[in-house]
Amino acid sequence: MRFILFVEGYTEDKTLPQFLKKWLDPRLTDPVGIRTVCFEGWAQLLKDAPLKARMHLNGPAKYDIIAVISLLDLYGPTFYPKRLTKYTERYNWAKKHMEKAVEQPKFFQFMK
Repeated sequence: MRFILFVEGYTEDKTLPQFLKKWLDPRLTDPVGIRTVCFEGWAQLLKDAPLKARMHLNGPAKYDIIAVISLLDLYGPTFYPKRLTKYTERYNWAKKHMEKAVEQPKFFQFMK
């Protein structure tokens, strides 16, 4: 079993899988695999995540995939409605926005 991790850039691509495995594996009965999909910034992630998530979750390996998890910076992206200024408002809006765009029960959006 594995999950797919959508990340915004090179730093997350190179560091997060090892960090997460080091934390997760001792807590699980079976180790989980992590595959990253690296995007070139938040704009590309927003644009391409819905299609790529569906490809992974509906593709030939769909039974092996636990989830597709997308990580996006809370600060930096400019796609939030201007009326949202508090971090909780931005977080909740972005999570709902991305999960609705993908429309897959195994897709989860998180902000970092």
